[in-house]
Amino acid sequence: MKKVSIYVENARLTPSSYYRLTQYFKPSEARFRSALPDCIYTWWHNQGKDGPFVYSVFLYFLYVFRTLVFLVEDNLSLSNGTVILARAIVPRRMPMLHKYLIRRLAKRNTIVWEFDDNILENKRVSPSDFYFFSKYSDVIVVSTDILLSLIDKRFVQKATILPTTDGDFSDYDTEEVLSQRQSLYNDEIRLVWVATATGLEYIQTIVPALDDAAKALKALNGKRLSLHVVCNKPLLADVSCLEIANILWDREIAKKEIISSHIGLMPLPDTEFTRGKGGFKLIQYMSTAMPVIASAVGYNKQVVTKDFGYLINPPNDQTSWKEAVIELSADWERYSRMSRNAKDNYNKYFSFDKNKEFWKQVICKRHFSS
Repeated sequence: MKKVSIYVENARLTPSSYYRLTQYFKPSEARFRSALPDCIYTWWHNQGKDGPFVYSVFLYFLYVFRTLVFLVEDNLSLSNGTVILARAIVPRRMPMLHKYLIRRLAKRNTIVWEFDDNILENKRVSPSDFYFFSKYSDVIVVSTDILLSLIDKRFVQKATILPTTDGDFSDYDTEEVLSQRQSLYNDEIRLVWVATATGLEYIQTIVPALDDAAKALKALNGKRLSLHVVCNKPLLADVSCLEIANILWDREIAKKEIISSHIGLMPLPDTEFTRGKGGFKLIQYMSTAMPVIASAVGYNKQVVTKDFGYLINPPNDQTSWKEAVIELSADWERYSRMSRNAKDNYNKYFSFDKNKEFWKQVICKRHFSS
């Protein structure tokens, strides 16, 4: 019998669910408890998670019903196992019956709660639910020290920082990837931004700087500059020289786009919510030996070093974004050196294998008290 139950929004399609948890477990090793079925998640995701109020009501009750069924099943069948709760069982406000069932599970199983965003700031969970998860979890896993600071001091000793990483590029050879990028480098520089529609406003703010960089590169050496936006919604922007390619997000397509691009972007405004971001885009780019340009906000400042990237401060300074793009586009030798530095830094601090070993140890260790 499987001894691990993982509660997520959608085990296969939700990026945070996959990269935080499900990529580390085979289906034979864990029960994946998806609150939203694939078809419903895809429909809602393609709506940009926006729509009539009745849609939100429908989704809330679907969350409630499906997770209730899963919790009852686990209470009947799971003992001396591990229950992993991602972010929130039910968004906004969890019913009391769910809390009762989780407390019952906690008596004979290890409860692990993990989150990688400021879920209090974006109201993914209520303060009372946040306190509940903090109290009844045996292990708490967060992606940054900023998120760690949200946890009540009475429970912080249970918490561990684990950056989000990506194991999908483990088998790629760095030199082969660089060879592919070099074949384009003298003619076209490809920028890549991979995200969901909620981040479109972030990339929109630096489009003028990227367009100016495109004009400068064309005048300097005739190179084209393109921005590949891999997202569930298109980026709509008025540009005169920058080429924008909108690509509908799919995990396999996103992998191909990252591999074939030269520079990874992560612009952010400086807000309470964005300071809690875990820098995953940057880590994902680094795993493919890609130099990065990022806003100097929150955890980004701990991820990026001058050996392989640029931190832009103020976060959306147009001149700094333009100059960083031009510098990375000017000299292949410097670019390739920074690329290798990015991969080395990934291997040292954010490797998939280290994260997988962490989860193995959590599963193997008995945390609960009978």
